Amino acid sequence: MAAALAPSLADRERAPLVWRLAPFCAAALILTVAAPLWMLLLAPLLLGVPHVVADLRYLLLAPGTAPRRLAWALLVPLAALTVLRVAVVVGMPGWPRVEVLLGLAAVIVALVLVEAAGWKRALAFAAVAALAAVAFAWPGLIALTLGHLHNAIAVGLWLAWARASAREIVVSTALIGVCALAIVAGAFDPILAASGAWTAPAAGLDLDSLAASLAPGLGATTAVRVVLLFAFAQALHYAVWLVLLPAAARAGREPRSLVTSLRADLGTAGLTAALLASLAVPLAGLIDAAGTRAVYLSLVLFHGWLEVALIARWAVAREAAPWAR
Repeated sequence: MAAALAPSLADRERAPLVWRLAPFCAAALILTVAAPLWMLLLAPLLLGVPHVVADLRYLLLAPGTAPRRLAWALLVPLAALTVLRVAVVVGMPGWPRVEVLLGLAAVIVALVLVEAAGWKRALAFAAVAALAAVAFAWPGLIALTLGHLHNAIAVGLWLAWARASAREIVVSTALIGVCALAIVAGAFDPILAASGAWTAPAAGLDLDSLAASLAPGLGATTAVRVVLLFAFAQALHYAVWLVLLPAAARAGREPRSLVTSLRADLGTAGLTAALLASLAVPLAGLIDAAGTRAVYLSLVLFHGWLEVALIARWAVAREAAPWAR
């Protein structure tokens, strides 16, 4: 069976990038318009943990991605950030400024533990200092911006891993941009109004709470479109981490079973923890879907900062990034 599938899989991985992206882009758009609330509810419950595992695996844990000392060093600020999120989950007051500063501390750690040209490192530190100043004044703005932009970060990482040409980057970006522009321009508003897709809460998840968290301070129509855009981007984000980027990362390598590959990168203990967490979140969702989603999203904020930290590191590093090796 594996031998029979190998040619088709190889052909798929050699297909132009835009053709690999297009089916996921179309599926994300259709689901976003047809059932936005249910998708925003179920996608994190079913795909959230696996996508965070993929994030950790391809950015930090797989051989050749990052030195082990960097992984341990990043653990300190990101674990502290997660502890603060746990405190919020159990009802304690939040520390939004401290959370953002801990995220920026992870970026600083990544910049310190890398061989880099002095001027590049200096520019990076200046950018971190500017973000720290903004974070002190408007911590919520930084967190909200990261929440929206980290969906796009995945697409950029996939294009890098796939070694996309300039033309492929332009065409793939244009495809996503057309879908995003259609959402923002209100092209799907009549469909949503006719179907009532926004009106009935999805197992406790409603539009008002989503608009308050994802589009605070915006008018009703604009807020709906921003939430819709986030739903589309999040769906594409999951597709990249779970399908497109893994395919690009394994291109040209000897085929291995999924379990063997995961055990090699995560270790037996890591694989076991990933499997248990992947089961625990949807099972908890059967009891309280909206509440479990909120807890999950709160506890995984660290992975957005991990992405920013490692991208900053690769931007200044003298050594080649993992996809260029």
